[in-house]
Amino acid sequence: MGLILLYTGDGKGKTTAALGLMLRAVGHDYRVVIAHLMKTLIYRGEYVGEYLAIKKFLSGYVDVYSLDPDQHLTPRDVFKIALSRAMEIKPFLLILDEVNNAVSSGYLTAREVIDGIKSLPPEVNVVLTGRDIPHEFMELADLITVMEAKRHYFDKGVVGVRGLEW
Repeated sequence: MGLILLYTGDGKGKTTAALGLMLRAVGHDYRVVIAHLMKTLIYRGEYVGEYLAIKKFLSGYVDVYSLDPDQHLTPRDVFKIALSRAMEIKPFLLILDEVNNAVSSGYLTAREVIDGIKSLPPEVNVVLTGRDIPHEFMELADLITVMEAKRHYFDKGVVGVRGLEW
């Protein structure tokens, strides 16, 4: 089993940290699979920006899977698709974005996720992101980074800035 990196907490930056790892991995010519388990088209900027960057600049290096209302994909579907792809191509990095939230919301169980991770080839490193981290993930993780909100512009009434939040 590869390394398990976990980004959690109530602060900003969990997905951003994971996408930074994607860029670093691609800079070394490594393959990456990304699964956005809880994000829909409201996060269009993040998804479309990432999609365009991948298709235009990173073609052949990164596969992205996300909830698709037209295909009626659930978080479990996205997880299974990404896991299957990771088994097939053996990427350096598998990012399970918002997987913690998918588990805490009941869309997946911690056991499903852990069994899936343990079934991966040993060269695949896994990133888990999201709030409400299951304690089982903490026991499995090789790295745990907690994003702590010390101050946020939400507190001043600034709600969701396009380009910063999504």
